[in-house]
Amino acid sequence: MVSTVVKPISEPHPVMSAIHGVLNTLSNALSWAWLDTVCQYRRSRIGPLWETLNVLVMLLGLSVVSSAIFGSSISDIIAYVGVGIIVWSAMSALVIEGGGAFVRNAGYLSNSTLGLGLYVGRTVFKIMITFGHHAIIYVMGIVFALVPLSWTSLLAIPGIVLLFVNGFWIVMVLGFICARYRDVELIVRNLMQLAFFVTPIFWNYRQIASNRQFLVEYNVLFYFIEIIRNPLLGEVPPLAHYLTVLGFTVAGYGLAFFVYRRMRGQLAFCV
Repeated sequence: MVSTVVKPISEPHPVMSAIHGVLNTLSNALSWAWLDTVCQYRRSRIGPLWETLNVLVMLLGLSVVSSAIFGSSISDIIAYVGVGIIVWSAMSALVIEGGGAFVRNAGYLSNSTLGLGLYVGRTVFKIMITFGHHAIIYVMGIVFALVPLSWTSLLAIPGIVLLFVNGFWIVMVLGFICARYRDVELIVRNLMQLAFFVTPIFWNYRQIASNRQFLVEYNVLFYFIEIIRNPLLGEVPPLAHYLTVLGFTVAGYGLAFFVYRRMRGQLAFCV
């Protein structure tokens, strides 16, 4: 008689299991975001490029206005303004769209057990896809020799990564708060309109008086823009800019953890 030894099935390591779960969530969120983009512009001739066209029109208009106000040549400032608006469009979308991330998915939240990360990733990746379309404007700038192209431009990649890494906690925090307090979403929209004018997007911070530099120094949005815009314009961002953004990132994820622990159980009743 031959005895058969059955070996117990080894369970996956908790860390590897967690990593696999995160990657699976991100993959599903990306697929969902791509489907959202396709469905939103179904039967449209140019699809999401309509948003890129809107950004291009805004870029040209603000370049003319900035040139008239500050007395600069349009050819000298159009690259500065253009990159600023492209980055700002992603930043403002993360904040504004983040407020409705859970409310828009109320049906799924009430009738399914899908993880919250899927809804957060869906919002962030959709904005990332749109941001990728806006990059066409930067390519046009290179073609027409309006922006420099050098190895320094590659330094924009860490800046873009940091922007969207922060997007995940921003969407989660605002998603929770705006689901619980619906008026906050409208307040955030108004604040972002104000932030557009006090952030150096279409005006150069070097042109303002020293006693008003606090508008830039205490504006974290400025640092996110600069770590992307500076490399794309051939400049190396100061190390202090990266440290500021990294500090903001750590603090943001700490806030997201706190908000998640406090409001996770209430979410289904809020939406």
